Amino acid sequence: MLETGIRILVIEDDAIFRHQLVCYLEICGARVFEAEDGIEGVAAAALHKPELVLCDLNMPAMDGHEVLACLRVRYPELPIIVISAQSRMDVVARVLRAGARDFLIKPIRDWELVRFSIEQSLNQTPSAMQQLELLEHMDALRRDDRLATRMVRQQLDSTLQEWGPWQVTSEGMGHLFIVESFRVSRSLLILVMELPLLGQDGPFCSALVRMLMNGPYRQYQEGESRLLEQPAKLLSYLNWHLCESGIRQPVSVAALLFSPDDNLLLANAGLASPHWLARCGGMPLGLLRDTDYPLHRRSWHAPFSLQVSNESGAELNLCIQHQQ
Repeated sequence: MLETGIRILVIEDDAIFRHQLVCYLEICGARVFEAEDGIEGVAAAALHKPELVLCDLNMPAMDGHEVLACLRVRYPELPIIVISAQSRMDVVARVLRAGARDFLIKPIRDWELVRFSIEQSLNQTPSAMQQLELLEHMDALRRDDRLATRMVRQQLDSTLQEWGPWQVTSEGMGHLFIVESFRVSRSLLILVMELPLLGQDGPFCSALVRMLMNGPYRQYQEGESRLLEQPAKLLSYLNWHLCESGIRQPVSVAALLFSPDDNLLLANAGLASPHWLARCGGMPLGLLRDTDYPLHRRSWHAPFSLQVSNESGAELNLCIQHQQ
């Protein structure tokens, strides 16, 4: 048995194997968190602060090598075990040189090996030389933050999001704006997030927000929560969890709920444009845990255009369409 309640994060895109692994770890007494790809995995590590990570290699959007490098830089003492179907020695050597504590090959036929590997990994202490190398890697990543940029790449590639009769077109985002949309019954919820010009945690905050939306969205679909219908309370929810994650980076986000009968409910946490949205503004997310955001109402007509800009001159142009 493992130490009761030990926090373990499983990053695995194979749903069947992930379920098997999670069930085994829970039987062993662990408290397990799940992520289905590398981007969610890095966000989950910041949110849940696991004591150990089990990570696959071949995953979409952000593979295990990138996840390993990212987590080793941000959490140098966090034990990471790679579990993969890759069995080539050059792959194994690369993973271990990158800082993984162990490498297990799928399929797992003896689950006790997983428990043994976890126990051994938790008892290892990185050497002073390893710590020095990690600090050097950290400085290099801060000068060229390609890994963090990769985290939001998949969200920046698509400029068209479609939800039944709803269409959201976005242009000119650059790397400073993220747009997420969600079908909420007959309405459409849009989150517009501005990443900070400075600071290392901007992309991680965007990944955290994306991950934090998964819970309310699943609960809404199952009829357990109506948080997505309340933009102001939704921002308070996101703000609380960002503050709890320990990432001290303000993030500006607006939540806009468009209904097909031309009503618009909105709340704004820090976006400074356009003027009508700025007048509805509250404090950016991630600064004060217990912050309330006011709810505002206005009318809208399709097609609805929204232009957001920041002090650097970057612009986001949004167009929302609804077909009757």
